[in-house]
Amino acid sequence: MNNVRYPVIDWFRGFAILLMVIYHLCYDLDVFGYIDTVFGTGYWVPFRYVIVISFLLLVGLSLQFVHYKKINVKNMKVRTLQLGLASAVVTISSYFIAPQKATLFGILHLILLASWLGLLFINRPKLSAIAGTTIFALGHFVETNLFDSNWLHWVGMVEYVRPALDYAPLFPWFGVVLWGIALGYVIQSNVFISRSLLNINVTQSKFNSFLNWAGKHSLIIYLIHQPLMYGVLMVVSG
Repeated sequence: MNNVRYPVIDWFRGFAILLMVIYHLCYDLDVFGYIDTVFGTGYWVPFRYVIVISFLLLVGLSLQFVHYKKINVKNMKVRTLQLGLASAVVTISSYFIAPQKATLFGILHLILLASWLGLLFINRPKLSAIAGTTIFALGHFVETNLFDSNWLHWVGMVEYVRPALDYAPLFPWFGVVLWGIALGYVIQSNVFISRSLLNINVTQSKFNSFLNWAGKHSLIIYLIHQPLMYGVLMVVSG
């Protein structure tokens, strides 16, 4: 049971990708004046939380599924190369899109770092759950100027949040990855849950099949969707 790929996990990742595309499309429509809204306030806050938490829970799940027997060195090399290049592309492109809001430590940067730190928690569900909850709470309720500089801003718990197109600090968001590791362990160690997940049909419709496909190609979709949408709106807007 532990060596299989769960199609439903890809489906959920695809659903998270869809929500992210909708979020960014609304952002672009606001930038070009097609809609009038204020991001970072109101319903946009919980909307973003749903997207980020969904992605990071799945990151933790994947880490547990891949490395539960032993650390898969080959997987980590490939993952590090892919996420490292992708993170660099995001940072560089953000300077051209909005230099005053350049992304120095966004969701991809966090996933890259969390992928390594998370290895310390594989097969340790109780520790993962406790540490994850502590990190999540500290990231939301503790503020200090110790991490306000650009060099330490990635840690989180800052008093001043630097403007950025994307910002996902270690505190609180690494805590969600640890929740995912704990959840992944529960799934793997319970035969009933594992078999139930495997029996969920995620290809019974074209829409579900699309989400399943998107979940398998989430990184490339993440990288190309925003430049594509922004470019189209730029051309249409003249």
